[in-house]
Amino acid sequence: MDFPIIYGFNQCSEMGDNIFAPSVFVGGCNLRCPYCMNSKLITGDKVKQVEWNDIRDYVSRNKIEWITISGGEPTCINPKLLMNLINSFIGMGCKVGLSTNGTNTENLSRIISGLNYVALDIKSSRYYVYEEISCNHQLGKYNSFNNIILTRASLSSNKFYREDFDYEIRTTLYPEYINKDTLEEIGHMFIVSDCKWVLQQFRNTDDMFSDTAYSVKPYTDEEAKDFLNIAKDFTSKAQLRYV
Repeated sequence: MDFPIIYGFNQCSEMGDNIFAPSVFVGGCNLRCPYCMNSKLITGDKVKQVEWNDIRDYVSRNKIEWITISGGEPTCINPKLLMNLINSFIGMGCKVGLSTNGTNTENLSRIISGLNYVALDIKSSRYYVYEEISCNHQLGKYNSFNNIILTRASLSSNKFYREDFDYEIRTTLYPEYINKDTLEEIGHMFIVSDCKWVLQQFRNTDDMFSDTAYSVKPYTDEEAKDFLNIAKDFTSKAQLRYV
């Protein structure tokens, strides 16, 4: 059975409600977010591959209950290969989560039946931000934001019809994209009262995609808490992460 190339494996990473699930990381992405901390995964250059057998042995040996697939952007992978990976984890007794930017709605629809959790990362409420960072001309630069709206509807539908499925919305507090106005806009557009909304603090790291991000000053902890209070106006399940 063929699998996508795996470029990373973390034995513990936060996902969902108090779930600390190992994560596998695949390469490739159709966005070029300046603050991306996994920029090396976009091309896969100089990144050591992780053997599937090592991951399988770890999952089996430790009786792992949850696994997360991240990237990069997993939905850029051939859906058949990605579904092979998902089914292999299911066969080992795992529930599977996936982190996505939501722009590849069609590919996500082909694999969502095998997923128990999806984290949808919404960068901004402004469509022009997605025009600036989108690079997948086959998908269409100008369709990215519309596709996210469709993906959001799909997540709600799956949660309504499936007892074994849930999701969260994530927003990174990158000052160039997120301020109080845009956060409120995301709230009005994407958040409902029973939706988990995770605000992630932007951090300057060594491997961000664009040099411009290094000159951006992160919000202070107090400012991040102010954003959290805004988010709580939309859902009681709002929380801060990485602050």
